[in-house]
Amino acid sequence: MVASENSKLADNSDASEDTKGKRFAIPEFSKPVRMFFAFLANLITTLNFASGVIAIVLVAIDPRNPIYILWSSKLILLAIIFDFSDGIPARLAKKNPGFFGVVVDSVADTVSFGLAPAVMLILSLPYTNPESTAHFALAIASAVVGTYFAFCTIFRLVRFTKSPSKKWFKGVPAPGAGSAAACYFIIKLYIEAEIGSTNVAVPIVGLLLMVFTGTMMIVNFRYPTTKLRKNYLEIFLLGLAAVTIVATAAFPLSIIIYPAALMAALTYFYIFYGPFYLLAHMLDRAKEVENNQ
Repeated sequence: MVASENSKLADNSDASEDTKGKRFAIPEFSKPVRMFFAFLANLITTLNFASGVIAIVLVAIDPRNPIYILWSSKLILLAIIFDFSDGIPARLAKKNPGFFGVVVDSVADTVSFGLAPAVMLILSLPYTNPESTAHFALAIASAVVGTYFAFCTIFRLVRFTKSPSKKWFKGVPAPGAGSAAACYFIIKLYIEAEIGSTNVAVPIVGLLLMVFTGTMMIVNFRYPTTKLRKNYLEIFLLGLAAVTIVATAAFPLSIIIYPAALMAALTYFYIFYGPFYLLAHMLDRAKEVENNQ
């Protein structure tokens, strides 16, 4: 579903892997065409980075402007699209992992899926009511949680860069956490702007979700990459997630709640996959031990 670090995995793939057990081999393009694809891959990675930077700038200009918060959230979703897409031209170029494919891509992910949601969390969640103890405590808590979320993203990406895996991720991929954050901010904005609710429970739920999501990035639960063979249901869910991300980024605030809520559900379905997979694996191991006794 949320597959963004797969762009680096695509860079790590070579032609021999494509001809051994793969469905098709990458055609042999001329050198100028491969250079164009390599340039396109680097450009898309740069757009990922730019999306995160612009999202931070927008929310920093006016963290209580609904339009800025909405576009910051949409830019995080666009960054997911860019981060997933840059692996396609890199693969067509048969590009070996380089500075852009390893370092810049990880930095772009850190900015778009770690720092941007953290800044939004810190600046946009607290309500401006200095006389309220509850709102002051919420402001402090949001700063702590935002810092924790950014740290988890950096930790996750550094660990992935040092020990990349072609089939399984350790912890929720950073784009998955970015999707969870962006969808939450969109849903929160819809509740406040369209429904008119300013209940303090809404940002409290957001803080709890961000703590949970950040923690799931740094645990050692296994999450499948797009390299694993998929059944029809998994292919359908991947396609549905892709369409939903695009719809959420394109829809206006008045109807954005529908794709945003669906994307949030798909994202947390993926996030909960890790613990359930571990539980199923433990039950299988226990059953195997019991049968061997």
